[in-house]
Amino acid sequence: MSRSDPPLQIRLLGPLGVIVAGRPVVVDTRKALAIVALVAAEGRPFARDELAAMFWPEADDEAARGALRRTLSALRTAVDGTGIHIERTLVTIDPVVPVDLVTLQRLAASPDRADLEAAAAIARGPFLTGFTVRDSPAFDDWQAAWATRVERMVGQLLDDLAAARTADGDLLGAIEAGRRRVALDPLDEGGQRRLIERLARSGDRAAAIAQYRALVGLFDHELGVSPLGETTELYDAIREGSLDPGSPVPVIVPTTTPRARPAPVPGRLDGPLAVPLVGREADLVTLLEAWRVATPDGRVAILEGEAGIGKTRLAETVVAAVKARGGRVLTARGYPGESAIAYVPIAEVLRAGLSLPGGAARLAALDEIARGEIGRLVDLPLSSRSAGRPAPDGAGARVRLLDAIARAITALATGPVPGLVWIDDLHLLDGSSREAAAYLARRLTGRSFMLLLAWRREDLPADGLAVADELVRIDGAPVVALGRFDRTAVARLIGAVRPAAMADGSLDALVDALLEDSEGLPLYVVEALGPDGSPGSAIPRGFQAMLRQRIASVGETAGQVLAAAAVIGRSFDLATVRQASGRTEEEAIGALEELMHRGIVRETEGSIGRPIRYDFSHGRMREVAYASISLARRRLLHQRTAAALRLDLGRFGRDDISRFALIGAHEREAGRPAEAAHAYREAADRAEAMYASREAIEQLVAVLALGASDPAAVHVRIGELRSRLGEYPAAVSALETAAALADSDGLPAIEVALGRVHRRRGDLATAASHLASALASPGLTEAWRARSLVERSLVALRVGDLELAASAADEATLVAARLGDVHTTGVAERLTGLVAQARGDGSAARESLERSLAIAVDDPDPTAAIAASIGLAITLAAEGSVDDAIATAMSAVEACQRIGDRHLEAAVENHLADICHHAGREDDAMFHLKRAVTLFAEVGEGGPEPDPGVWALAAW
Repeated sequence: MSRSDPPLQIRLLGPLGVIVAGRPVVVDTRKALAIVALVAAEGRPFARDELAAMFWPEADDEAARGALRRTLSALRTAVDGTGIHIERTLVTIDPVVPVDLVTLQRLAASPDRADLEAAAAIARGPFLTGFTVRDSPAFDDWQAAWATRVERMVGQLLDDLAAARTADGDLLGAIEAGRRRVALDPLDEGGQRRLIERLARSGDRAAAIAQYRALVGLFDHELGVSPLGETTELYDAIREGSLDPGSPVPVIVPTTTPRARPAPVPGRLDGPLAVPLVGREADLVTLLEAWRVATPDGRVAILEGEAGIGKTRLAETVVAAVKARGGRVLTARGYPGESAIAYVPIAEVLRAGLSLPGGAARLAALDEIARGEIGRLVDLPLSSRSAGRPAPDGAGARVRLLDAIARAITALATGPVPGLVWIDDLHLLDGSSREAAAYLARRLTGRSFMLLLAWRREDLPADGLAVADELVRIDGAPVVALGRFDRTAVARLIGAVRPAAMADGSLDALVDALLEDSEGLPLYVVEALGPDGSPGSAIPRGFQAMLRQRIASVGETAGQVLAAAAVIGRSFDLATVRQASGRTEEEAIGALEELMHRGIVRETEGSIGRPIRYDFSHGRMREVAYASISLARRRLLHQRTAAALRLDLGRFGRDDISRFALIGAHEREAGRPAEAAHAYREAADRAEAMYASREAIEQLVAVLALGASDPAAVHVRIGELRSRLGEYPAAVSALETAAALADSDGLPAIEVALGRVHRRRGDLATAASHLASALASPGLTEAWRARSLVERSLVALRVGDLELAASAADEATLVAARLGDVHTTGVAERLTGLVAQARGDGSAARESLERSLAIAVDDPDPTAAIAASIGLAITLAAEGSVDDAIATAMSAVEACQRIGDRHLEAAVENHLADICHHAGREDDAMFHLKRAVTLFAEVGEGGPEPDPGVWALAAW
């Protein structure tokens, strides 16, 4: 210890250090040092009770105080009374004790550069690096909060120091501070951008470009995004050499925007939803007319439809109308799980009648035998009971019971106006109750009421189907089969429930959302409009419960096939679902028949040459079925589905893009990322071969999301496809990401690709910069040298430097000849022809362009033939062969359309307009000019000038 050193020092930046007489304090408990850190950082006294509660939260008060006493005793011995005061109630640290954090706070707030330099020297590392204590969550939270504060403080300090050094002309010092700042928080784009700027201003352009590419790679890996526009603009300025030293780069100011709470849904009801009857007016008229004429002879009416279609809602409206007209109404319904209990719904109907005024008296008027039979089903009032009951197994016992039920219901329902007996969910009734309902329906002569029976045909058991078929054949019985809502009905329902949507203009959007989600099922619409639902969100609870009930009703084999179908998707075929489920063909067919009978799936017609397909009756049905599968089985089924798709059991035919994309999706869900990535690559290859660029990009993005082994190559492909679509900013972003991820051997090819994109968008200075970087690369291969020279020649030709264009084309020809690269030779030949054309040598131009076009016939790159064709067309037009020129140019247009390159098509149309104009064909010229302008409007966004790349409109 030197004489100038204080007796006690506390270091909170970096590893915790409590130094006494020049030596670290050694204690047998880390909590003693944690107490020192806490008191030193906060700069205030701490009460013993406060410390005990923080460091021993699980102990009772006495035990915590005892543990604290032992800890403080050990600390007192270790520091030997130098600056740490452990008193009876408080623990304090002498203010004169040097604490590096306190010194950092003071110096970092100073505007003086010397103080900032001293503060930067003190910032040895993060707050309490590597220090932890056990069983003290409160201390952990405190430490984490301080670590964040210190990181922000040091970040601001380094920003201030870099600015001060820059102001003093010390760019190298500013760069050093900037590197520390970036190392502290690599994702701080503002700090990264300032470092890139200072590197460029120091003259180290290569380091600035490397830093930008490192940033691109980091953001792609960590965040999946590209840098902001300001950062990209700075990079472009550096590449072009146009960075203005006097213009500061904008600084990103971090802001925290509170997340907005979702806006309340207009018309959302907090209580039970009162739903008016819409879309069923004609059906209501049919049923009420049948009721009106149900006297003196009764009528039977049938109401059928799938679950959630609105049968109950319509029947309730009929009930309300009958009651309003003075009719007596008896209702009952079937319930799941009660189909084995005889006569439960019939007893419910009888009790409903008994509860009506005068009900008991009407039953008392029946004869003793009838009362005796009814007494077997319900408890009758004393005045209505029979003195004796026939033996239930006597002769005609069953007929007596059915007749007694019919007579009792008639007595209870008949009144001044026709009555109504409504039995809902007949498919859930026991066989005896269905038999009683059918017995009554066949004997309505002289009975003044309507019997309304509702069911889901798909859920009727075999004996129930026979009864239903008999009932619908009863003469004069109206059968109301409800269908799904159309858009008009959905809109009317929403408008009735949420009138605010009519006023605020949100109705159309709400209708579209609900129509898509519900697929026209009224129950879904109602649930989504209620307090527990919203359009586009999770399945409404009531609707979900209905679907789960339906799914739970299937047998074991059908359940296995259903699980496989849910994994395959909304639509599926027999062969694929059989392979995925592992069932035999006979078992799979039987299971599908059961699923169709229960209304879970439906059969759709297959197209010619394609197998019959099946579809879930509702998309949400598939979601609920899928959610019910365990994770392990789900993964197995996805893997089996992928295997079935590889065999092409569904006979996709030539639609391999969709098939391999589906394989990729299933392999991903099966937890097999390598196999998924391979399938997505296959899909991308096929899409690109068919010039389906957008589809190819989608598949390549999926490959990246799965962790591609060669992400740089994938980004290059995406960049080239974006360029073909004319999406130049996105193309540049993808290629810059590739450059950030590529090794030195792969970088020249990316520089060439970047040069090509910038040339096409008209940014010739940046294009030349990238090509110069490629040609200067030490590991440049001969093949890429030839391609770089071709691009250099094109750029030089665009800027009018015919000498450079000619020399680069000649050198490219020589290199390609040495390599035996015929196609690159053909491209160089085209450039030689274009140079000759620019010099006015039509004969030489025509010879070179014809040779180039002949070579391009089998070039894998179709743009080579397009470019040669339009060059030749311009030459032919200049020679007066206008018809030949137009024919040649039109073949180029057709080729552009085949490959989907809209920018090239715009350029060719533009040249066609120019050719026609100079030939005096003004109508044709205007036609092609309008086509060119329309096409360019689709791809022109992002170009630095209105005259980019191949868009070379002549002035006329």
